[in-house]
Amino acid sequence: MSKDLETLRAQMDAVDKEILDAFRKRMELSAEIAEYKKANGLPVLDIGREKAKLDSIAKNVDDDLAAFVSKLYLTLADLSKEYQEKING
Repeated sequence: MSKDLETLRAQMDAVDKEILDAFRKRMELSAEIAEYKKANGLPVLDIGREKAKLDSIAKNVDDDLAAFVSKLYLTLADLSKEYQEKING
């Protein structure tokens, strides 16, 4: 059964809302992590954590999406680090 373009776009809009909600929650958690790191004298960048997370993500996605998921995660990680640096001044 084929869906029409408007139906597909409406479904995409709904997914986009879920992504935005999840992004907001992720950034709230990033702010909490920034505060923890600042209070405990830890650096914003944790290369080991970032690499482990990227490896874990790559294992849980189909090969045809792996490169795209890696780009998505790296973008999210960069935004999180930037936000943490902004919070920690």
